[in-house]
Amino acid sequence: MSNIPLPVQLLIGITKLGAERTSLPLDERRISSNRFMKFMDSFAGLKSPAVPEPDNSSFTSKAGHEIALRIFKPADINWPLPVWVYFHGGGFTIGSYDVRDNFCKRIADQASCVVVSVQYRLAPEHPFPEGLQDCYEATCWVSENAHTFGGDGSKLAVGGESAGGNFAAVVSLMARDKNGPKILHQTLLYPAVDCSGSAPSRREEDTDYLLTQNMLKQFGEAYLPAGVNRKDPYCSPVFADLTGLPPAVVITAEHDPLRDEGNRYAEKLKKAGVPVVHKEYPGMIHDFVLMMPRFLKESREAIDTVSKGLCLAFKEQPTALHKAKQFSTDIAAS
Repeated sequence: MSNIPLPVQLLIGITKLGAERTSLPLDERRISSNRFMKFMDSFAGLKSPAVPEPDNSSFTSKAGHEIALRIFKPADINWPLPVWVYFHGGGFTIGSYDVRDNFCKRIADQASCVVVSVQYRLAPEHPFPEGLQDCYEATCWVSENAHTFGGDGSKLAVGGESAGGNFAAVVSLMARDKNGPKILHQTLLYPAVDCSGSAPSRREEDTDYLLTQNMLKQFGEAYLPAGVNRKDPYCSPVFADLTGLPPAVVITAEHDPLRDEGNRYAEKLKKAGVPVVHKEYPGMIHDFVLMMPRFLKESREAIDTVSKGLCLAFKEQPTALHKAKQFSTDIAAS
């Protein structure tokens, strides 16, 4: 832990004190985890007072259940605006669409876009691919109905952290494969893109912080019951054909068990001709971007990179291979 900043060490200490929550019944664990994430978003998040409180909405899925949406709109902006569809993290089993309000407001403000946070169904009650299907249907619904809340469905991006990063990556694949909505950009914050568990960093002692090896095991068993092919590209997109996907911002962290698979995914995207901005942050742990931006310059820098990537994608829509270098250079210089 020698290169881990003091605020992050304090966060590690706090989460270790609450480590017993992994043995709680699932309902209690969800309440405890969501309460903690809301607290960190409020206490250590970046405020965006100019952004109004979000609107809650929903639509009926093809299977007949309601999918809830939380819609964040920047103030005093000419409509319609591009839309970023956001999938929260939580190991496919915990988390909620309303625990990262300050983060969503920040992106709406800095990227001048509408942010739509999606409440997908959670495992183990709804294992793979049910939560994923909710995310894809939500993206399709937003593409077709963005005009009803001031958005432009033709300027669409997706993003998320951890399990939500998995969904953002796979929704991008599904949109390509199914001739679905045109997605201009994907934001992948320490994404879980290899559910086979083969990445070495998942087993390193120096990555066993916040997202622990025990938690990874629990999440994997809940989301992917026995018999599921963990190398299915819609489960582990690192094994997919990545050609023709939208440009990406990929953020990873040195002391994160998901580090290696995120780094590998960024490299595979680049080799497939996809424009990518990727940075691995030294000294950082899982979820550092959303947990402590008020206290960590690295978190603020990463949020700025996310916002700048969205601004560039919505403005220039870079998709061709020859624009890969320009995409990276523009973000670095902006």
